[in-house]
Amino acid sequence: MKINFNATSKEIKSVIEKIEKQQITVGSYLQNIVLSKKEENSRAKIREYMSSQRQFSWEVWRSSNLIQTILLKGSIPEIYLYRHDDKSIYTKTLDGQQRLTSMYLFVNNMFRLDLSKSILPIFEIEDKQYTYEDIQGKLFSELPDLFKDIIMDFDLRIVTYNDTTDEQAERHYVTMNIGAKPFKPAEVRLAAMGSNTRKFIGETLQSDWVLHCLTPKAVIANTGSEIISQALTLMYNNSAVELSKDNIDKVIYSFRDTGVPENLQEDMVNICNYLNEATSIWIENKKAEDAKREKGKKVSNYSTYRFGFFNKTNTVMLIMAANKAIKNNVPVEEFAKWSFKFFENPNQDYKDGMVEKAYELQMVDMRMLAIDAEISKMRREAPVVVRQTFEDIQAVLDEFKGEDEQELQSELEVYNDDKLLIPELTLNDIPDVELTNEEAS
Repeated sequence: MKINFNATSKEIKSVIEKIEKQQITVGSYLQNIVLSKKEENSRAKIREYMSSQRQFSWEVWRSSNLIQTILLKGSIPEIYLYRHDDKSIYTKTLDGQQRLTSMYLFVNNMFRLDLSKSILPIFEIEDKQYTYEDIQGKLFSELPDLFKDIIMDFDLRIVTYNDTTDEQAERHYVTMNIGAKPFKPAEVRLAAMGSNTRKFIGETLQSDWVLHCLTPKAVIANTGSEIISQALTLMYNNSAVELSKDNIDKVIYSFRDTGVPENLQEDMVNICNYLNEATSIWIENKKAEDAKREKGKKVSNYSTYRFGFFNKTNTVMLIMAANKAIKNNVPVEEFAKWSFKFFENPNQDYKDGMVEKAYELQMVDMRMLAIDAEISKMRREAPVVVRQTFEDIQAVLDEFKGEDEQELQSELEVYNDDKLLIPELTLNDIPDVELTNEEAS
């Protein structure tokens, strides 16, 4: 199929303006920043962006080197955008997120230049020589007007793919970045897992409990996606497995075309609801504890307060513990009390599974066995109810009636208009009988 695209040049100031209006969406990191500047507008929301690309990951020095290249009117790679048709003013960034985010952040005074790793410590602008120290540590607003004008007027080469679906953009993205800065396994997995799976993981990470275990940055970065992917891998196998790249990929990629299986989705939704309640109890306890303290730093926002003993591994294990507790009918109040104490100070069996290479099968198995043993102590078994049916009782009556009808009539004697009657049973007359597991067996 012939690729339909058009190439243009746009000044950085024009691109920044389009990003502000969300006519160009870049990535989750920048979209959240753009949206935060529009808080006064209650109707403002994040416009869709290409969710499969890696998160913003450039260090300040790398972004600073880009700014220096722009100042020197050097060459930087094209920015690739795409749209679902060939007329819409709204486009998504296919490739160029790191560059666009760096430009936007600098122009909005959100980082100071760090040229300590610049390959051009001495450079020339408008026939005048400068050293990197002349602009080192400066915000955009602190640069000479000449420098600010050069940056804002710099022409970016923009290539826009038309009539391109998100799935087609994903394939372009992976192909274009082969040979670039190596992708981390989690970044490749996020790009290739499929839109339905990616959407489900994203929705899971919006649960209230998540922000009590992860930082906001970790939630929107690869860490959050990796945690849910690992948990789904363990749930899919229904046992401990080595949490290697290959094992996680095998499970997550199996969901690419059909999405996460319904039974796993249902389990994960139940887990999130359960953990929302449990972490809500933690927060209430934290509030009560803080209220008793006369000194010390006050929590500014309990809804995003993070309990520091949760790292990536512990958060995966918390999900698995909740799953086990739900299936064993453990009341959420009891789970909340246990889980807080356990993950704050795990027992030795769990700690032994955290020694090194925590992803290995033996380590994963040790942690899960330690949790299983703890949950077993809290197990709540539902009583077995044996219901006597009308047919059961009637059969017994018929048996007695056949053997000695006269004797049975004398015992069940009921007089009505001087006639002897055997009472007619209804379902309302049949009692429920609760037996222990031992009696039932």
